[in-house]
Amino acid sequence: MSLAQLQFALARLATSDAARAAFDRDPNLFMREFELGAADRARLARVAGARLHAYADSLDRKRANEAARLLPLAAAALGPAFRAAFMRHARRTVLPQTADRYRADAIAFARTVSRGPDAARPTVALLAFEAGALAAASGVPRPRLARYRYDPADLARRLAVAEHLDGAEPRPTIVATWGEWSVRVRLPRATQSAATRFAPDAR
Repeated sequence: MSLAQLQFALARLATSDAARAAFDRDPNLFMREFELGAADRARLARVAGARLHAYADSLDRKRANEAARLLPLAAAALGPAFRAAFMRHARRTVLPQTADRYRADAIAFARTVSRGPDAARPTVALLAFEAGALAAASGVPRPRLARYRYDPADLARRLAVAEHLDGAEPRPTIVATWGEWSVRVRLPRATQSAATRFAPDAR
């Protein structure tokens, strides 16, 4: 009996949709990847199935809750759409196995959404801003310069007074961040095109 192999198989099933699909299709074929004896195979079969899927869903929900805690403005602005988008992200990815795994997970989620079809929306600009602040404050603080399509401060003000963010006008803004400190500069229209040449677009 190999307890380590059994735990490895359970971890794969708990964190990977592809592994669960492979197990559902052919449990015996899936278990051949691991050095499991007959007793371990029977034990794995007993705990798998619906209970394992439920456990995987609970892990994804915890990831979504942590992301909402770390990205509170974006979670408030997007409402139920935040959780729905994050659950799609969680089902396609594995939680990073690092000390700051939930922070890294939230940043990865924001980057995925920022590259998607809704990248031009003000809510996504707010999500990108919060993720940028998380990235700048993680590990050893380092300077970060980013350009946003909308002024994050204007979006936060609109959110505070319950104004719809989709009514916001684009106001390209440079934000310099170092740890918990940040400075923002709203760009005059005449300099907006020049700014894109030296500031990374963090939409």
